[in-house]
Amino acid sequence: MPATEPHVPLKVLSPEFASNLRAFNGAARTLQRMGIRLLQFDLTGNRLVIADPADGRRLIEQRLTEGFQRTDSAGSTLYRVQFQGVTLEWREPISYARPAEWAAPTVH
Repeated sequence: MPATEPHVPLKVLSPEFASNLRAFNGAARTLQRMGIRLLQFDLTGNRLVIADPADGRRLIEQRLTEGFQRTDSAGSTLYRVQFQGVTLEWREPISYARPAEWAAPTVH
């Protein structure tokens, strides 16, 4: 490379991608500060996967999420919500232990 060529820095992040990355990182950090453990970070899909279904339900109960999708399958239920512009997902196995009030005897 001749010494007369100017050094031009490579610009990797577009303004739009930088904004999306900032929102994604902000949402992930907020969840981690709340004590929510994350299993997967999918930046290209703008998606975070929550490890414990109880944490996902807690976010819904505290009304910190928007939207709600539930997809049933043979072995588990997949939940999807929006949190600070990022999609959160978690799976709840069908055999997952339910809260105590659901296990109470049925009175007829």
